[in-house]
Amino acid sequence: ANTRPETVISRPDQYVGVATYSGTGSAQRISLPFQADLIWNKTRSASVDHKLVDSVGGFTKVLESNQLRAYSTETNGVSGVNFNGFTVGTSGDYNNGSRTYVAWCWRAGGNKNTFNVDDVGYASASAAGITDGTIPLIGCSVGTKQGFSILKYAGSGSNGTLAHGLSQAPDFFFGRDVEDTGGSRDWIIYHKSIGNTGRLKFTADGTSTSSTFFQDTSPTNSLITVGTSNDINSTNDYILYCWHDVPGLQKFGTYSSNQNADGPFIELGFRPAMVWIKGIGSGSTSWRIFDKERNPTNTTTTLYLRPNVSNGDLDDTRPIDIVSNGFKIRVTSGGDINLSSGAYDYIYCAWAEAPSVDLYGGGANAR
Repeated sequence: ANTRPETVISRPDQYVGVATYSGTGSAQRISLPFQADLIWNKTRSASVDHKLVDSVGGFTKVLESNQLRAYSTETNGVSGVNFNGFTVGTSGDYNNGSRTYVAWCWRAGGNKNTFNVDDVGYASASAAGITDGTIPLIGCSVGTKQGFSILKYAGSGSNGTLAHGLSQAPDFFFGRDVEDTGGSRDWIIYHKSIGNTGRLKFTADGTSTSSTFFQDTSPTNSLITVGTSNDINSTNDYILYCWHDVPGLQKFGTYSSNQNADGPFIELGFRPAMVWIKGIGSGSTSWRIFDKERNPTNTTTTLYLRPNVSNGDLDDTRPIDIVSNGFKIRVTSGGDINLSSGAYDYIYCAWAEAPSVDLYGGGANAR
């Protein structure tokens, strides 16, 4: 009992989920145990762009992690969302009869009004109690218990601050300009292990350093500081997705390679439903996204997707094992998750299927 956390999310499946399905060509329901505010959909069996939709921008407004594009409109993609899942229409990017799909889904603060906090809707940011920051929000969905918020804001083009609505500083966030039609603006990604001087991208492998991203200032319990980079703060509108560590639900951190088939073990405090891995530093490599639905058993957890390319499922025998309290690298060498020579660091983002120990004394089983 002394080792149990004081607070833990006992039912992470109420806040994050992975759904796999086969297309039918006709509208179909995809089941989830919650109402999603962010849905990231990807065709597994064909080369199709990643599709991101959310409740703040509207589920017909689509962003693509592997493209430098503003919003596009898709009325036959995610055509409806409710308390136990979502509906996909007849678009081939979501529901082709000869293809398979995966959807990574998160619940934030609901979708009852323009500004939403913990499933209560408000007509204004001030009514929602979000009054900090020099750059006003246009809309938001904030889940304080699960540490996840979706923010839409109008950039100022000048150094400023942005309220994230959460109870502690975000450890990981990403977003982009949703109005740029010139294809010149990129995704911007913050990870606490990179720090406040650098940013990552989905569409490129390296780390960029500049004070124009975050003014070399880390997020606080109430604010994200932004600079004048067009990728995060021109005078256009932006979407930002923000998370912080929550025991039993999600964790963001780093590990170092050991150049060994008995690779590093990363303790999370939960059995993960989804793991993202990205090499950082010189020669850094592309992201890899693993999840429990496409890899239901260990020793075969080798299928992954890359957010920077349109490819379907990839498999190159560089696996991980998903275990009851974290994940284990199972590859002798591999620049993407365990470099074979020299020191190399990786960041990870992980979301839970079940906590290792919950408040009731139960917990996750091994697979």
